[in-house]
Amino acid sequence: MIFKLSKTAVAVTAAALTFTAGASVAAADSLGSDPIRIVMPYGAGGSTDITARIIAANAAEHCGTRIDVVSMPGAGGMEGLQFVADATPNGHTVLMADYSATITQTLTEDTPWAVEDWVPIVHLTDWKPTVYVKADHDIQSIEDWVELAEAEPNSLVFGHADPLSLVHLPLVLLEQETGIQNVHLPTTGGGETRTMILGGHIDLGMTLPPSIVSNVNNGEVTAIGVFADERSDVLPDVPTFQEAGYDVSFEAPLLVYTFSSVPESIQQELSECIMTGLDTATAQRMSDQASAGLDNVQGMESAQAIYRDTTQRVKDVLEAINQD
Repeated sequence: MIFKLSKTAVAVTAAALTFTAGASVAAADSLGSDPIRIVMPYGAGGSTDITARIIAANAAEHCGTRIDVVSMPGAGGMEGLQFVADATPNGHTVLMADYSATITQTLTEDTPWAVEDWVPIVHLTDWKPTVYVKADHDIQSIEDWVELAEAEPNSLVFGHADPLSLVHLPLVLLEQETGIQNVHLPTTGGGETRTMILGGHIDLGMTLPPSIVSNVNNGEVTAIGVFADERSDVLPDVPTFQEAGYDVSFEAPLLVYTFSSVPESIQQELSECIMTGLDTATAQRMSDQASAGLDNVQGMESAQAIYRDTTQRVKDVLEAINQD
């Protein structure tokens, strides 16, 4: 399969490869000069990948060494988590992921780590799961979807990435609240979902706003609703499901983690150098161009509080699912 990156992704990638020449000697002495690897349990070219490359391009000089972005989507993302867990605990191998990998899969699969083994050091942004359809589909609003699904149960095919992920759990919650039934079709990720939507092979899909903003703007797809407390800055005209009368909101924090074996002093230093890099005019400009939402980056204390809250919420949802 060939992935064609957008101009924004290419620009961010190029910057990540060339922006590390001025690494500071002070930080290098502390963290060491070996490259830092940001491991993603997802494929390259998506929203998370672009965000990781913004970090690589802007935090390297403050962390004192080159930052590489590594995509490891194998085994449903578990390959990437295992790689980080097994790495030398010196802070040079970190994980960047939403709750799907560190919480949901850890709670639902037999893993050699616990949820608490992943230590969030930076809260980057909150992803807002967004439902969309092809622009010429009969469904063009939340109300259209619910009405058709109620009239013809299991007639609509809904594509999404990994089951019980951030682009699947909100669908489960909506179905529980409304009683509607859809055919769930797992895909390899947002790229395949979008291709199937555009090809007319499935009816609805769920993704993140930055992944489809260009498709919305050029009239290829219609974003019909956002599972969040507030509308997306990237797609400001798209209503939330709460606005439509459905009490379903499940934003997904995007976090940078170390494994628990990394000393706390190194965790703190990594957190600070990443945040310093993202608090620059260059990083904010790149974030705006990529619709990455890196305008309210938070440190370890906030990241860990958000992680605890998200863990409890996922546990509650999984318990409710198991009771059905």
